[in-house]
Amino acid sequence: MSCSICHRPHDAQKLPFLCVVDARNVLYESRVEYARALIDSEKAERQVEAALSSQGGTSSSQKPASSTRVDQLRAEEAAARDRTDQIIAQADRLKREMDAARKEIAAKRDAIARRKSDLASVSAGISARRNRQLEEVERSTQRLRYKWNRVADDMADIRAFLCEGSARLYGLRQIKKGSVKRYEIGGVEIFDLHAMNSQSPEVISTSFAHIAHILVLAARYLGIRLPAEITPPHADYPRPTVFSLASSYKHGEVPFPGSLGAQIPPVVDDDGEREHVPRPRPLFIDKPLPTLAKEDPSAYKLFLEGASLLAYDIAWACCSQGVSFGDKDSYEDVCNIGQNLWRLLIGDQLHRRSVQPTFRSSLTPPTGSPRDEDRGEIANPRSTIGRWSHGTLHSFLGGAEGTEFVRNFKILPPLKLADRLKKRLSSEAPMLEWEKIEGDELEDGLDDGVLVRGHNSSGSTARRGDLDAASIMTVRTVSSSGVRDNNANTTRGTSGWTRLKSR
Repeated sequence: MSCSICHRPHDAQKLPFLCVVDARNVLYESRVEYARALIDSEKAERQVEAALSSQGGTSSSQKPASSTRVDQLRAEEAAARDRTDQIIAQADRLKREMDAARKEIAAKRDAIARRKSDLASVSAGISARRNRQLEEVERSTQRLRYKWNRVADDMADIRAFLCEGSARLYGLRQIKKGSVKRYEIGGVEIFDLHAMNSQSPEVISTSFAHIAHILVLAARYLGIRLPAEITPPHADYPRPTVFSLASSYKHGEVPFPGSLGAQIPPVVDDDGEREHVPRPRPLFIDKPLPTLAKEDPSAYKLFLEGASLLAYDIAWACCSQGVSFGDKDSYEDVCNIGQNLWRLLIGDQLHRRSVQPTFRSSLTPPTGSPRDEDRGEIANPRSTIGRWSHGTLHSFLGGAEGTEFVRNFKILPPLKLADRLKKRLSSEAPMLEWEKIEGDELEDGLDDGVLVRGHNSSGSTARRGDLDAASIMTVRTVSSSGVRDNNANTTRGTSGWTRLKSR
């Protein structure tokens, strides 16, 4: 409510409903005018009386003027009375409104007092109820956490079962011969990376294709993203490749290396800059590795990088699933991809059957620091396959704990693996191809049934190769007529070329 005269808002302390000052100010002007009218009337009467007394009578022309003035004064007096009555009526209305407001305030005060009393009576046992509700919430939280951990345990078991089943269906197995262990996948041997010089290109390409396929399948089952992206064969992409760590998962569709699409120049964007298209590392070769190193060093280097990235992916997958494969800083252990892959998919499952669940199953409050409780009771869990992944919020590898977990892997980086692999393969490269000896040279090279490359029986020097190595070839007995005796007995293991290690 506001004052109808001054139109100022109501304030219980500073400005009451009846603004006495405004009412007085409104009436003051009318009173002054009324007093001025009375003064003028008295003055006019004295003047009239004086004029009448001086002239002895009043003229007929002055009477209408004095009566007009009196009527005007009376009209002003009536208007002043009307305004005074309006002001008094407004003041009475304000008084009634103030009385109603006071009654409303009193009713609200009574309501507030009742609410205060009700609140006081209700808050008498609030601490006990609060503690009871907190305990119920804590028990519910622990129950939900227990169920969550149980679901994560079941999911880890399912992941491990899928990985083991797919590996066994693929033909991944371990073959023991005494203390020697070999590994096969799809009927093809999985060799160590430093033994690739002695393998044919078909065996290398087939073995790497099988390994890449089963590794991509296992990564999909485990819900992890390998650090080096592997591209399996698909439409218009006949063979597997692998991207470097910096280029993985940061590119669009990349054409197959060596195809027509790979020879098209890169697209130029709106800013005039060429779009960078990463180059995948091949996991296949079409020539023996020593021949490839001699004829195409660039392709040789890319293939070794691809093999190192594949070994790094397997070692990283082992670390992410808590599978031990030896010394992580050891070049030999990282390059033994057959053993690492078998331990990841099958070997770790053989002794996992009797292991207790990964997460606690008790509904009682966990013991330990509050930090362990906040982390979901997985501060120091038992490592097992299928637990950490990028596909679930529980034990998420992309979270703070997962990032810290990955940071502790400390595996040799792929570039160092590639450099050491190249150095190792170069040091163990096979000798050059054998020279072809025909005619007289063959007869001159025979000395007691043994042909020694580099020296004949008379001590003359034959043609030498570029490498400092000696080789021998055992031959059957030759008759005096120069015809070989097919019936001559030969000792097993002494036929054909034999290579001697260089001194």
